[in-house]
This record gives sequence, structure tokens and C-alpha cells, in this order.
Amino acid sequence: MLSKAPRKLIDSLTVKDLEELLELKRKNTQLSDLLKERERLRLELRHIEDSIAAVERLSVQESQREEDSDRQLPSFLSGRRKRNLKDYIAQVLLEAGGSLSPSEIQQRLPAAGYVSNSTNPRSFYNTVFQALQRYEAFEKEGKRYQLTEGSVREDSVVTEILPKKKTRLKDFIIDVLTHSTGPLKVSEIASRVVIAGYETDLGIDELTQRVSATMKKYLNKEFEWDSQRYRLVTKS
Repeated sequence: MLSKAPRKLIDSLTVKDLEELLELKRKNTQLSDLLKERERLRLELRHIEDSIAAVERLSVQESQREEDSDRQLPSFLSGRRKRNLKDYIAQVLLEAGGSLSPSEIQQRLPAAGYVSNSTNPRSFYNTVFQALQRYEAFEKEGKRYQLTEGSVREDSVVTEILPKKKTRLKDFIIDVLTHSTGPLKVSEIASRVVIAGYETDLGIDELTQRVSATMKKYLNKEFEWDSQRYRLVTKS
């Protein structure tokens, strides 16, 4: 402060004036230091408040996790020695909390823990699609599937998923042959299972192949073949 004052002004000051100027400079320096200290303390207080807020958020999140743990969803997988694809599908739908398309279910199965042996995505999709049609726990809503009402009990773990009374292709084939007046070709059976109400997204050629494979699988158990046509096994 004094260094910036004109020389003539300094020469005209008395000793008392100089002492007062020095005291004023000292006070200004002290005030500056106090202001700096106040700003430092303000920043430190803000840091402490941020730390407190972070701890409180963690506490709330931990409490929420404990609450979520206390009300875990029933599981289609718990307590099962052998877990089938239908159990994993049901768990995927349970965790989704709504309907999903077969492809969405297929995509979520690995996250649920299901490991497919199929290296062909299309083949795996067909397997998932068949399971969705086969079991009572799944119902169709448009082109999406959801868990049927009553398949989940809030107070316990679901332990069984029952097959539908008649949704398997084999059941429809048996029904068609039962009401037929004689043996039928594979193509005839394929057309009639659709008329009987069998739901499928397959074209008629693919369905015919599926019918043929199904009947060969149960040949001599459920069906007999005479080189051209199939009929039901005659049971004595």
C-alpha cells in the first residue's frame, strides 16, 4: 500500500500517520487471511456434507436390498434336482413381470442359467416355442406369452408345471387318427391337425416334416405304418 503512494505524499506524512498506515495494512492482510480461511472451511464443510449424503444414500440402498431380499419372487428353479427348459422359461416370465415373445424368452434364457445343447438358433427357438405351447403355466396373448393366473403362488415356491391336456402335436395326431375312417398319409394328417386346432407358425411343408418326425419317434408305440399311410397301434 505504501509502496504505491507518491513519494511526495510519503514525505509529508508524520510518524503517527505512517504508524496508522502500517496498522491499516496489517489489518488488511489479516482480513485477507481470514477470508481465505473462511473459503477453505466452506469447501471443507461442503465436502463433509457430500460425504454424509453419500453415506445416507448407501444406507437407503442397503435397506432397499434387504427389503427386496425379504420379498423374493417365488422360483420355478429352487429345490429342483433336475431343472427342465419349462422351468427356466417360467422363471424368465416371472422375472419379466409380463408377456414376452418366444424370441425374447430365448434371448433371456442364458441369463436365467439355462445352457442349450443346440448350436442352431432356429432349432433352439422351435424348442422354446413348443414348450410354450405344451404347458399349462404358459398362455398366449397375441404373439406373446405370459404365465397363466394361478401358476405362481405368493406364499410358496411353485413346484410343478403341468402339461396342457392337448397341445402336443402327438396328441393332435392321435385325435385325428382316432376320428379317421382309415389310415392317412402324413400330408393328410398335417392338414387335419391344423383343422383340429393345433396352433403353429410353421408352413404346411415344415409342419408335414414335423408330423413325420413325431410319428417316426412313436412308431410301434402309438402309430403303425404300412409304407404309405399311418394308423394307430391296435392295442389288445
